[in-house]
Amino acid sequence: MTLVDFSTDVVMGRGTVYSDDCDHMGHMNVAAYTRKFDEATWALWNSIGMTATVMQDQKIGIAALESRLTYRRELFPGESFLVRSRFVWLKAKTAQFHHHLYVLIDDGQQSVETLAATCTYTAACLDRAAHKATQFPSAIAARITSVLKPLPRETAARWPIMREGIAP
Repeated sequence: MTLVDFSTDVVMGRGTVYSDDCDHMGHMNVAAYTRKFDEATWALWNSIGMTATVMQDQKIGIAALESRLTYRRELFPGESFLVRSRFVWLKAKTAQFHHHLYVLIDDGQQSVETLAATCTYTAACLDRAAHKATQFPSAIAARITSVLKPLPRETAARWPIMREGIAP
């Protein structure tokens, strides 16, 4: 099995878990994970030029078609985290991107990233007037293409949502 190195993926979010992010069991709740991934999603889109201004001027948007979250480790109040992100594949009207949320564990000498959760989205470029999928603007598609990082075949096989984002 090929191990995927996510350490070179761009950091699209970071923060600290607050007590109001947590549920009655004391760990970060599902809504908070979703919010952290959503914040990283918009940072990722902004990083390739799909800004609020571009979307407003071109009357387009991004619509989530599918999402998949997996949880690996609980997060507790006071813990710091970061989110690393990548685009996995691109088609004319749709794209898939993947986030890894890491808790930062300080071992006294350095901060170690420990995987806490993952989220994969498939999204469409949306014509906001027609309310249906449309092609990504060519400049945006070119930027996404320039940063694509497909996942190895073994990884995609474990996660059905990722099957189209496999390396050849």
